[in-house]
Amino acid sequence: MRPPPRQLEQFRRERRSELLIGVALIVGLFTGLAAFGGALLNFNFLLTGTSSTNPVLFILAIALILAWKVAGHYGLDRFVLPALGTLWQVGSLITPVVDRVAVPLAGPTIRPA
Repeated sequence: MRPPPRQLEQFRRERRSELLIGVALIVGLFTGLAAFGGALLNFNFLLTGTSSTNPVLFILAIALILAWKVAGHYGLDRFVLPALGTLWQVGSLITPVVDRVAVPLAGPTIRPA
């Protein structure tokens, strides 16, 4: 008997996300985001009642999220993040675009009359 279409679509979505998270962690691309996604999926499995090795994997995912800067140094993050930038630093691909835009650093100055 085939599962209902809604469950089948959810299964496909989970399988696709597991594959993308696994590939991202293996090649070291967006390590922090991939570890967060893996922890989120693992937490969902914990909530369903399956326990096997999930608690250990969840702890490892949390450790990887906390150490993402060091963990990403050995993968593609070493090259991709400086080019794209992070939340606190503009990347080299974005810098020329930012330099061309005239953005005031402060609000309008009000001079006393």
